[in-house]
Amino acid sequence: MAHSLQEVQSFDEHLLFYLCCTFGTVVGAIAGASASSRVRMDMFGIIACGTIASLGGGTVRDLLLSGHMRPNGEPVSVFWMSGVDVDFFYQAILTSLAVFFITRFIKPPVGTIRVADAFAMAFFTLLGTAKAYWIGCDPAICIAMGVCTGVAGGILRDVLTGNVPYVFRPGEIYATASFAGSALFVGMMYWELPYGISYILCTLVVFAVRMAAVYHNWRLPSYRPLIDTVSHQDDKE
Repeated sequence: MAHSLQEVQSFDEHLLFYLCCTFGTVVGAIAGASASSRVRMDMFGIIACGTIASLGGGTVRDLLLSGHMRPNGEPVSVFWMSGVDVDFFYQAILTSLAVFFITRFIKPPVGTIRVADAFAMAFFTLLGTAKAYWIGCDPAICIAMGVCTGVAGGILRDVLTGNVPYVFRPGEIYATASFAGSALFVGMMYWELPYGISYILCTLVVFAVRMAAVYHNWRLPSYRPLIDTVSHQDDKE
């Protein structure tokens, strides 16, 4: 992976990159707040769940990368707690608050959570992969950080709302979509393809794989024991 720091930095400072960060934050909050509204949380619960779902993946990623240094020599810290990135914290809160009021009068369309979650996972996956790449992590770590950023927020959201996280449901293509986009991005960096194009293309790949799996019911093979012990136990009873 031999892209220049200037090329990476120029894209990270581009308006398109900021819009990707903002859009991911907003749709992540929509997914979290919508899920919590369905289980009838109060206003505080919906805001908290939406904010955690939106920022949780990046927070976990930054905590795992806290021992690394940025190219400018500063240590990695939780992104939304300092500098201009604190705007994302306010975006998550305001979006969750808006969902709280809107869902009191308008029922979200069927599939809102899945679509919003797929968008958020796609943007967050590439944010995590790109950040690990930027600070010089090993390719495998870049992929791991991408998957972590993409799915951790959804896991926290589902746990808080009392649901089985998508990533733990048998056969669900969830983290697999995140892995596919993250691995493709690392591969494109290895072959020194244009950074910005690679970033956008791999974001679309994550979203496309996830939504195709949802609407076409694509499943991964699930564990099945060679001997059905449950059936044998029922026969004895």
